[in-house]
Amino acid sequence: MAAHQVKFYFDYNSPYSYLASARIGPLCRETGAELLWMPFVIGGVFKEKGVTPPFQLPYRQEYQAQDLQDLAEYHQMSYRERTVFLFNPILSLRATLAAPQGEQRERAVHALFAGAFAQDLDLGQAEVVRALLDGAGLDGGALLERAGSQDIKDELRLITSEAAARGVFGAPTFIVDDEKMFWGQDRMDLLRWFLTRG
Repeated sequence: MAAHQVKFYFDYNSPYSYLASARIGPLCRETGAELLWMPFVIGGVFKEKGVTPPFQLPYRQEYQAQDLQDLAEYHQMSYRERTVFLFNPILSLRATLAAPQGEQRERAVHALFAGAFAQDLDLGQAEVVRALLDGAGLDGGALLERAGSQDIKDELRLITSEAAARGVFGAPTFIVDDEKMFWGQDRMDLLRWFLTRG
């Protein structure tokens, strides 16, 4: 049995979630924690909590663009500034939920994030999502079909509302054992410390 459980809340419109997504799997394997991939609609949480999204703050945009380039280089990750921002993430989030939790969902997450931020693709387009999932060795057509089911739609709404209720206000967010919250990819060293302390 894993010593801890980590829920990783992310949205495909979040470039900082992309940076975190490549590192959270290895971190959890290193620390023996169970990892749950939790796609949610960050825009819904922003709306509920009255948060102004960073992209609507002009004074942050120039800094954030350089920050993301620097972080991607530091972590040796491919990154391209998006030419179209934002895309509609709902289809890709639902398709992720359609993949079983664990290794298959992890592959879906990596493929879709790479499509968004390494390849500058529009994850709002079904053909793009299908091709990325197929390229990850998954059945993109089957996942998209399941993504349209009422069960998956309800699950995405539930995860989003539960995230807001637990105090999530941004992405990426990590919640340990349904109690301790860490916000931001720059808190992952602190998350590792928490998971490994005696």
